[in-house]
Amino acid sequence: MFSFLRRTASVAADSTAKALRMDGLQGWQRELPMLSLKTKEDLDSWAIGSDKDIGGFSEAALDITTENVGRFHGNLSMDLPANPEIQQSGYAAIRSKARASSMFGTPCWDTSLFRYLALRVRGDERKYFVNIQTDGVIQTDLYQHRLFLRTPGQWETVMIPFRDFILTNNGMIQEQQIEMFREKVKTVGISLTDKKNGPFSLEIETISAVNTEFTEGDMDRLE
Repeated sequence: MFSFLRRTASVAADSTAKALRMDGLQGWQRELPMLSLKTKEDLDSWAIGSDKDIGGFSEAALDITTENVGRFHGNLSMDLPANPEIQQSGYAAIRSKARASSMFGTPCWDTSLFRYLALRVRGDERKYFVNIQTDGVIQTDLYQHRLFLRTPGQWETVMIPFRDFILTNNGMIQEQQIEMFREKVKTVGISLTDKKNGPFSLEIETISAVNTEFTEGDMDRLE
């Protein structure tokens, strides 16, 4: 209870400071840093999962390399667990943990003034997905998009337009597509479900919401 009240006081103080700085009147911004994976302390902000959680045989890990970047890696196995109710297996995922709530709710990122989600990554030739969870009514809803790597084995910045993410629920694309609540992005994650046995490795340095010099959210800059 004490930590909840302390978080509430911290959020109130932060909101007051933003109001005094008139953050909402600052206008165009190039970047909103969201997540980084550079230190062992950063690992505490992430959760890891795989089909091993339901009796499967995939292995997944997240650690910091000697180059001080995060590495999501392991081995995907399509082998089914003994439970006859499980009809398919073979997945691994990481996601940022939702930040601790207060009386003002769960802290979220307001990405509404940015056009792209930018990920600084270096990966292999596996087919990864990027997952966004918003602070919406249905907690199992995820907005997903392929993480297209143009140069596997080399560092690159992948920029995905927020409006290109597709609404899914439990892995199924939803017939009724609802626009992402971009003012309340709660978590960001990466998953692997490409139905291929074998090792995988994806290094992640940073995740941000960004504009280019020609964009201001979904509007084009006229300068």
